[in-house]
Amino acid sequence: MSKLVIENLSRIFPAVHGGPAVTALQPTNLSIGDNDFVTILGPSGCGKSTLLRMVAGLDRPTTGTIMLDGRRITAPGPDRGMVFQSYTLFPWLTISQNIAFGLTEKGMNAAEAKEIVASYIDKVGLRGFENHWPKQLSGGMQQRTAIARALANNPAILLLDEPFGALDNQTRALMQELLLGIWEREKKTVLFVTHDIEEAIFIASRCLVMSARPGRIKADLSINLPYPRHYTLKTSPEFSDLKARLTEEIRAEAVLAAAH
Repeated sequence: MSKLVIENLSRIFPAVHGGPAVTALQPTNLSIGDNDFVTILGPSGCGKSTLLRMVAGLDRPTTGTIMLDGRRITAPGPDRGMVFQSYTLFPWLTISQNIAFGLTEKGMNAAEAKEIVASYIDKVGLRGFENHWPKQLSGGMQQRTAIARALANNPAILLLDEPFGALDNQTRALMQELLLGIWEREKKTVLFVTHDIEEAIFIASRCLVMSARPGRIKADLSINLPYPRHYTLKTSPEFSDLKARLTEEIRAEAVLAAAH
């Protein structure tokens, strides 16, 4: 059974100051299965983040429907965990309090919430930093906290919008492995937007490529590389072949985008 079903989904932003209306996303159909790890690639402005924001309930579609576990999405909800590129932690809350935020909001008793928070502190490797403030942590540690906060609510799907985009290469590679490890243990469904072709291949079971604006899904590629994945996989011939194919797909769209 599909976890997420998107039918005829489009987004047109109305005209501003007499300019033309902007079609960010052409009518799109997409079905994502349980425990799929799907990455979305595409040139800037192709509608990747717009699509993700509509699944999150942060933006309303112009046409179409989004169904998650058979329920229609019309607003944000705890069944979707969202992680942004910028570190969206509450600066006035400690790391533990940030991770517990959703649990506290839904009225979970303190002892149960504390147990869940402790388990995610361990899973993302932040033991010893529970009582630190976000500003005392590196970018990578702040993103670990944001991922732990999203997962602590036990969402049906995890949505990530270029979550490692602001990190240095080494930290980024470690975060990819961390997220993959959590995904393998937790059996979550993940939808992950990225600009990075290597990242898209390394973490995904399936990779979507979007066209230049107005965006549509122009390629849907299964990534048939074995799990668990080790960083040395990035130097394998199979990985290189996938990278060459996706680079060509993206390049063609980037050239089109630049011509407009």
